[in-house]
Amino acid sequence: MKIYQTNDVALTFFNEIPAIGPRLPSKEDALKVAGSYLRLIEKLSKEKKGNPRCSIRFLRQADGRYTLVLKGSGMALETLSNLDELMLQRFKRGLKNKLFILTCFFEDKEGTVVCLALTEGVGAVLYSP
Repeated sequence: MKIYQTNDVALTFFNEIPAIGPRLPSKEDALKVAGSYLRLIEKLSKEKKGNPRCSIRFLRQADGRYTLVLKGSGMALETLSNLDELMLQRFKRGLKNKLFILTCFFEDKEGTVVCLALTEGVGAVLYSP
């Protein structure tokens, strides 16, 4: 499995569905951050009428990189910062099915970057209309 990475962010594909998330130094850190994402996404996706809707936006940072923002009813969650132009374009090309996985990545003992969604099944599958 090919993993595209920068110092802060990693991206891979599961059957053409992009999985993106922060790149963290350990599995424990990745599990903590993924857990906080899942709790916040649960709050974000709840609406009074029971019809969860989220949208994604990319905000340009002062340094020219981008931040991924998930937006729901009355709440926004900045999930990833420091996406460079190349990473952003790879991610956008992968949104053909309008699905993506928000997860975390970590370095194993050998220094290889590993996707938490693959090893632990931890991540949120999101639909971006």
